[in-house]
Amino acid sequence: MISGQYATTLGWVERFHFLRSRWPLILLLTSLVLLAGAALRTKTTRLYEATARIELDPAPEAAAGLAGTKFRPEPPGEISRQAAELGSRALLSETAEFRSLAERWGAADEEALSGLLQTRLRVVAIPEEHALAVIARDLSKEKAAALANALAGRFVARKESEARAEANARLRRLEAEAAACQREIEGMEGRLVEIEHILENDGKESADLRQKLANQRHLLHSFEAKRQLAVLESKEAKAAARIAAPALPGRAAPVVPLGLSLPVLLLLGLAIGIAAALASHRERSRWSAVAELMEGLQAPFAGFAPLSGRSQVPVKDAPAPLLEPYRELRNRLLRLPAGGCLILTLMPYRRTDPLGEAVVNLACVLADAGRTTLVIDADFRQPTLHGFFDAARHPGLSDFLSGEMRLEETVVRSRRPNLWFMPTGPLHDDPGGLLNGRRMGDLVWELRSRFEFILIASPSIHEVSDAGLLAGLADYTAVVTPCAGHSLRQLRETKTALETVSAPLGGVILTTRVKGRKGNAMAGSGTLRRWPTRSIRHERPGATPQRQATGTGHC
Repeated sequence: MISGQYATTLGWVERFHFLRSRWPLILLLTSLVLLAGAALRTKTTRLYEATARIELDPAPEAAAGLAGTKFRPEPPGEISRQAAELGSRALLSETAEFRSLAERWGAADEEALSGLLQTRLRVVAIPEEHALAVIARDLSKEKAAALANALAGRFVARKESEARAEANARLRRLEAEAAACQREIEGMEGRLVEIEHILENDGKESADLRQKLANQRHLLHSFEAKRQLAVLESKEAKAAARIAAPALPGRAAPVVPLGLSLPVLLLLGLAIGIAAALASHRERSRWSAVAELMEGLQAPFAGFAPLSGRSQVPVKDAPAPLLEPYRELRNRLLRLPAGGCLILTLMPYRRTDPLGEAVVNLACVLADAGRTTLVIDADFRQPTLHGFFDAARHPGLSDFLSGEMRLEETVVRSRRPNLWFMPTGPLHDDPGGLLNGRRMGDLVWELRSRFEFILIASPSIHEVSDAGLLAGLADYTAVVTPCAGHSLRQLRETKTALETVSAPLGGVILTTRVKGRKGNAMAGSGTLRRWPTRSIRHERPGATPQRQATGTGHC
């Protein structure tokens, strides 16, 4: 970050470009986090997880008194109750004692073993399938599968014991009821014997007792039948739960702690790398930044280009904090050996890097110094400069190169003294062929005799082949890239690409965004100043443009 009056804040776009320039640091820190996570995983106890599945009867049988056996629907909370019973501490303790887990896991006491059981044994209810899943973790696949099967087996065995106990209780209840019925029959039979020896017996009481005795004997036969059925059911009593899918060692999977899993480590490494990259964005003076670029690239000049988001063409008095960096660039350009005219090609490092406002503002300060300046927009695919001059895109450079118009018909006189503009014109099928033709050479020869500075806005040499042709025609080539996202390594790649077309890198211009208010107010020396937008007309002797840009500038 450049300190002083040129200090800027990093927006989202600047942060993105800055992080792109620091990707080796981010990659290094991410790799270190992954290696540290791998080392921790080797030191932690490796556990394996196995799952056993228990199915529950969706409609279990239940006794309904003397009316026999019928089916009843399962209560809504029955699955949850069964899951709670399966994961109860009593059943876990029985399983731990059966499997000798305390010695295997190195638990010091019962409390420590209970804590390990709570973390390594888990029960999951599956209501839609009327099933329970027993998930066990142990030191090996075989031990994990055996532990899951042991807990599931204990639960099923308990359910079988409960079913047998219920059947035996029913059998005992039926036997008690049959014995009571037998005692009543014996009492009735004794009473009949007594009545028969009484002479005054009228026979009515005897008839009633005989009727009741017959009913009781029928009831006794019914109890006997139910008792026989209960005996059979007690012998064949089955639990309402069974192991549907036992845990198998081959299906056991290693357990990786969430904090040491690959996605978490990767996200953590990226977060640490991004934080470290942003923390490395230190403040430097503009002089040290310029010296570093010129020394690292062996370039004749370097500088800064503040961007406010507004065209400076119609502005009479722009704030000094905005123009001073451009004036420093102008002073460096004036010291370059170029004869009577200096042709400078300005190209972005990326297509998304801002270029238009930097070119226009540099041209404005050159024109303000009394230097006749022409700005040519040669980016046929993404032209933007005509908006800053409030001019039409057509006619322009492609019209002249195709021979459809004269030079005077394609140059626009701006509202600023000593400043002219040539738009791109319509997009041609082969822009490279136009730039490589004879008329381009004639144009450069003609313009050198009319202007002192010619600034050519070019596309990136990394994306479009036209940039190499434009760089070869110029005296110097400058790369325009955001200050927050520039990388010396990437700029060296651009220098190498320019050298392949015999166009050495002349300099680097770093763009920085300055704070404004509502797009037309600029903070300077603690006050806000409104920029005037009145027109200033000026004609250069010897040049007779045929048309003029009108209106106020905009971006």
